[in-house]
Amino acid sequence: LELTSGSFVVPILFLLSIGLAILYNLGSNVFLGETSYITKALTAVLQLGVTMDYSIFLLNSYEENKKRFPGEKERAMGHAIANTVAGSSVTTVAGFVALCVMTFALGRDLGIVMAKGVLIGVVCCVTVLPSLVLVFDKPIEKTQHKLLLSNMDKPSAFITKHYKAWILI
Repeated sequence: LELTSGSFVVPILFLLSIGLAILYNLGSNVFLGETSYITKALTAVLQLGVTMDYSIFLLNSYEENKKRFPGEKERAMGHAIANTVAGSSVTTVAGFVALCVMTFALGRDLGIVMAKGVLIGVVCCVTVLPSLVLVFDKPIEKTQHKLLLSNMDKPSAFITKHYKAWILI
């Protein structure tokens, strides 16, 4: 994240927001009674992976809306929240709910915990993360750096040109 984001502060804010969502999710498992150790082990990693893209979408939309509404950071963030997250999160939740119909108890266990985790992650992504970004907007701008892995045109063109070889490899 430090290599591909435009600021050194942004990945820290992402991890704070997602970490809080993970804590909420794991803490709310008390109503399930007992969850398997596999579910406990997988939840944090899966939730991090699933909700990270929502955070990236939100920040990119915010940066675009800041250009659209100069000097109006709150308005830019409002538009960013409205433009991101909702559509893709519904699909993700539905996928994890589908695990609940597995014959193994692990599927139901993991399905409920992860569906709940995605919903909590989305809520944190549209409440906690925007608040953090607005509070730390000046440090984000002060720690801007050149993208270290910004131009991937040549490698992607090479891979797409030789896709059959990559399938074999």
